[in-house]
Amino acid sequence: MRHPSLRVKKYDETRDIWQMRINRSVRCYFVIQGNEYVFLKIRKHTD
Repeated sequence: MRHPSLRVKKYDETRDIWQMRINRSVRCYFVIQGNEYVFLKIRKHTD
């Protein structure tokens, strides 16, 4: 999560959803539950 190329950031503060960049056009959304990362969605990013 701390690797700079992933560019992880908080996406939705109220629902505690995080976003990371897979590449320039794909994003992954996830939540952190204890010591586990639960992936919610992987989708194309639109500018």
